[in-house]
Amino acid sequence: MATSQGEFDFDAPGSDGYYRWLTGRKKSAQELAQKLNLPLFHQVEVWLVGGIRLRGKLTLQEEFLLIDEEQLRHLPLTVDHVTFHIREIESCLRLD
Repeated sequence: MATSQGEFDFDAPGSDGYYRWLTGRKKSAQELAQKLNLPLFHQVEVWLVGGIRLRGKLTLQEEFLLIDEEQLRHLPLTVDHVTFHIREIESCLRLD
C-alpha cells in the first residue's frame, strides 16, 4: 500500500508539519481569547443584547489564521451552535 499522496509523504522521518500547524492554530486561538478577554473553549453563560441568555461552550464560528483589528467587532462566535457577534455581548461569565 502506498504511503504517500501526490507530493506529500506522511510517513517521512521528521514530517511533523501538520502537528506544528495544529499547535500554531491552537496558540493563535489562545492569544485571541486573551486579547478579547473572553473564555474561549470553556463553558460560559453569555447575555446578549435584548436579554438573550446562552449557556454552553464558547467557540469561534470559524477558525481564522489572521484577524484584523477592524474585524474584531464583527467576529462571529458560537455557544452550542447559536451564532452571534462579539459586539452583541452584554456580559460573559465562565462557568467551569
